[in-house]
Amino acid sequence: MPNAAGTFFRDAVQRLRADRRGIAAVEFALLLPFLLILLIGMSETVTALNTDRKVSQVASSAADLVAQAETISTSEIADIMLAAEQIMLPYSDTPLDVIIASVTFNEDGDPEVDWSRNKAGTAPWTAGSAPPIDIPESIAVAGSSLIVGKSTYTYVPLFASMLQNIFPRATSIALGDTYFLKPRLTTTVTLTGG
Repeated sequence: MPNAAGTFFRDAVQRLRADRRGIAAVEFALLLPFLLILLIGMSETVTALNTDRKVSQVASSAADLVAQAETISTSEIADIMLAAEQIMLPYSDTPLDVIIASVTFNEDGDPEVDWSRNKAGTAPWTAGSAPPIDIPESIAVAGSSLIVGKSTYTYVPLFASMLQNIFPRATSIALGDTYFLKPRLTTTVTLTGG
């Protein structure tokens, strides 16, 4: 009988070693966490890139609409800001900040703010002072003016709160873009009504 038990045990071990039915399930269980991280990372990257593209479109469109005018009113600027919110769809416009400004270069080529407006309808840049942005020297022509469209956005990845302890820098990403356009119909676009 001891011989039969030993044979049974040896046969059972050989059958277990030869049985490959559970290998795929074990391999899948080992790879699943990596596949999920890859999926989440790709999703977050695509969403961040799409949001960044829309933030750039907001700055470009706002500057382009103002550059097409000779004069612009504060109510027209408010309408442009509403259009900026629509451009951001389906993403939230809450973290979006938009600044539209007119900058003139004096005879020395130094920039000076003519007027500026943000999403709230206030003047974020002081008129008569230098703008708080870097303007490329190649477009700083004495006696000319520019329309500046600047947009900034704080993008918060969807899964950042879950991974905040592992990747503390992943809680938010600052997106933004600045566009400079020459007025098309006049030398300087003037602001009326405020």
